[in-house]
Amino acid sequence: MTPRAAGSFLPSTPPAEPRGALRRVLMISEKFPPFNQSGSARPFYFAKYLPEFGYEPRVLASSLLESDERDDTLLAELPPLVRVRRTPRLLSPAVGRLRELARGRQRPSRASSAAPSPRATSWKREAAGWLEWWSYWELDWSALAALAGAWDARREPPRLIWASAPHFRNFAVAARLAEWLRVPLVLDLRDPWTYGSLWRPLSARSARSEQAWASRVLGLATRIVFTSPLTLQEMSRRFPQLRRDKLVTITNGFDEGPLEPVRELGEGRCLFRYIGVLNERRQPDVLLRGFAGAAADPEFRAAARLEFVGNAGGHEGKVRLAPGCDVQFHGPVSRAESLRYMAGSDVNLLLQTISEGEDVISGKAFDYLRAQKPILGIVDPAGGDAWLLRESGAGQVVPWQDEVAISRALLEAFRRWRSGERSALQQDASRYSRRGLTRQLAALFDQILTDAERR
Repeated sequence: MTPRAAGSFLPSTPPAEPRGALRRVLMISEKFPPFNQSGSARPFYFAKYLPEFGYEPRVLASSLLESDERDDTLLAELPPLVRVRRTPRLLSPAVGRLRELARGRQRPSRASSAAPSPRATSWKREAAGWLEWWSYWELDWSALAALAGAWDARREPPRLIWASAPHFRNFAVAARLAEWLRVPLVLDLRDPWTYGSLWRPLSARSARSEQAWASRVLGLATRIVFTSPLTLQEMSRRFPQLRRDKLVTITNGFDEGPLEPVRELGEGRCLFRYIGVLNERRQPDVLLRGFAGAAADPEFRAAARLEFVGNAGGHEGKVRLAPGCDVQFHGPVSRAESLRYMAGSDVNLLLQTISEGEDVISGKAFDYLRAQKPILGIVDPAGGDAWLLRESGAGQVVPWQDEVAISRALLEAFRRWRSGERSALQQDASRYSRRGLTRQLAALFDQILTDAERR
């Protein structure tokens, strides 16, 4: 095909579609299942349900490495017409070392114990930072993905492009393709951009550069979808040039249907569970200390168990923070299995130990809603998780910094369990079903394409 103009791969008018035909959407999500991580669930379930509402997904994703956590059972849920195109990650095994260099965590030289000068350290950090940018943002996956997307569009042109982030290099690929193909661009922000705990620029210069780049990419979008209304408000404040009518909230959600509980503990015991990943941003210390405080009550100590299900990130040794308590760590499980663990709990625990970017609503919170069990949110009371618990009436919120309050809340939840009280959702949670949320996304696509046809 001869390009219509420089930077364009499609004719000025998309080819006519048969009446009732599905409209093709290119979905860009590097970590698409069988990647098994929280961020991969949202694009997966949108791709699963979009055909019901008139759209044919084409997914652009990366290949997996041996070290990636995966769940190969998921892809069987996709309709046959959903096709996934994977391009390799060329440099990922080396990127970790680049990040260490960029953040100044080089191993000390054996030849000399003298500390490097601030100027030398700054120069090395800056150089390593730009090297990381080009290697990870461009050479590792993005450049090949953009070329693959453009090549596929020659045969199967999409009507629009949707991309989900983080990582925000998904947006780099999407913006490039939207400009080349001259189609509407929908950006989906699961987490904040240019602030929050996940945004860690290597220097003031790289921060300014990414902020400018974010402003440009967000400005290219036809619509920007947020998973939290609090994130929408904050991003609108930080990027005042964005028109408010471009900004939309479509939350995360859950698949409806019964769950078979996983429970190895007798019914005479109260089972508290945290299901999810632990890392440097989500640490179990306050929860373990709070549990130990609640265990000052002899009945609680005798009947309560705390279980962590998922990748513990090396925190297993912190069981010492709750001496004499029944605390267990389980390893990673499949997504389907994690839902069954949630259903087998007496109380499900949300844990967010961050002090920035707290406007985000964790995807796990919606899975907890499906389990229909009481939820204790050990989170920022002004954050997104607390907002969801208040909106749904699904549980209690306690500040994550307050170990005494955490102990009291755990003890209160235990006493409600012992008395036979079973907290239920105070509102209908069906509005968070993934099928219903996909209907909202499809309606947004319909509006965008209708507007484009009128112009």
